[in-house]
Amino acid sequence: MPTREEKNNFSTIVMTRAEKLNTDCMDAMITYCDEIGLEVEVAAGLVNDVLLSKLEQQAQSLGYIERSAKLPI
Repeated sequence: MPTREEKNNFSTIVMTRAEKLNTDCMDAMITYCDEIGLEVEVAAGLVNDVLLSKLEQQAQSLGYIERSAKLPI
């Protein structure tokens, strides 16, 4: 199980990349996982609460999940 520090480091990298590349966190996370050879399913365990909240908001705004739904992470 990943430590809080590992989750925070991963999430910070993803959010920083999203901001730097002017993209959403989902795309930034998928791109980062591809670059480092990490399966997205494994990365789901590295998402902290802040990033999870951003991912939920973006998924809702894109219509991927209902407004009242939560991501299954």
